[in-house]
Amino acid sequence: MTSQYRVMRKQFPNGEFSFGIYEYYESIGKSGPGWTKDALDPFGETWAALRRDYKLMAEAFDLPILDHETGKEIRRKK
Repeated sequence: MTSQYRVMRKQFPNGEFSFGIYEYYESIGKSGPGWTKDALDPFGETWAALRRDYKLMAEAFDLPILDHETGKEIRRKK
């Protein structure tokens, strides 16, 4: 199982959206991909580890945005 950080869009019952960085897992057994319930913050036990985590999270901005409910790609409004 591989994971990566992805930008995901979450919709609330009132119709509003929020965006966050989530950990996305390519495959979880036969059930397909999965992702964290809540958005993540950069973390590290050292300054260097924090910086490395931040850089990995920044790579998510170069990938398509995913819908938090379905995991499918969404189109960005220009």
